[in-house]
Amino acid sequence: MELIKKIKRAVYYSLPKPLRKTAKNLYFDYFVFPIYRLKYKLHYNTFDFFSSIAIETTTYCNLRCKNCPNSIYERGILKNKKLMPMFLFKKIINELAEINYCGEILLHFYGEPLTDARLPLLVSYAKQKIPKAKIHINTNGFLLTPDIYKKLIHLGIEEFLITQYGKEMPNNVKKVVDYLKTRPKKENKIKYRILGEDILLSNRGGELKIDNSVDYERPICLYPNTAVHIDYQGNLVLCCNDYHSSITFGNLNKENLVDIWNKENYKNLRKQLRKKIFKLPICRKCVGLDLPQYLGEFF
Repeated sequence: MELIKKIKRAVYYSLPKPLRKTAKNLYFDYFVFPIYRLKYKLHYNTFDFFSSIAIETTTYCNLRCKNCPNSIYERGILKNKKLMPMFLFKKIINELAEINYCGEILLHFYGEPLTDARLPLLVSYAKQKIPKAKIHINTNGFLLTPDIYKKLIHLGIEEFLITQYGKEMPNNVKKVVDYLKTRPKKENKIKYRILGEDILLSNRGGELKIDNSVDYERPICLYPNTAVHIDYQGNLVLCCNDYHSSITFGNLNKENLVDIWNKENYKNLRKQLRKKIFKLPICRKCVGLDLPQYLGEFF
């Protein structure tokens, strides 16, 4: 899989810049989206569904990285830490179980999931209720240890996506890597990436100023058509770039997930985005059609 991604990346950057956006649009329009929609039809009997759901169990993050709005706002600091109530998390998982959900479950939004002491309980509950779902942990790795890694893998984590934000690999991650060197290859569930190495940064809906805007080949947007994002309060928000939950379509405390997904205004928005029609200000800033009023520093 990694080899295929490297080949695609190499082919993409070998193209002249004027052709890159066209090539990307064709790839998503005639390959990625049709495959997604066929999978949905076969499993959920509809062409319009999601393959990933991100659930914010905690708002707190132990880092304040420049590529994240947490570096600007205090939403993610310890004194403002908010946790999703356990009853709400279980309600969401139970509703996914009712539809025999088989996609990804990501336990994060802008918080660091390993700061949530309930994480083993959350993973265990989700895996028991939805055994076909693939539960992923996106983490900076600073709080990961071999014991935590082993425990979470045993409970059902499919993959750890660890992102290195500094110049060196965190010491705790080194310890986990050293541990895995002594284990069979199949026990290695880590996908490691270094920020800045072939990673196209996002301006997060206009919150950040990025220095790779020349290569930011947009407009194209996958998120609302393939993924659902739920903040700690139960709001189903626009996408992963809606840091402030400024656009919401419903609240899981009061409504059913599938009912919210099928609301007309939500469906109409997804149709517009598939056609590359960007009406919302946050979307226009995200894809580079409008110039954002940046609050963050240039990095």
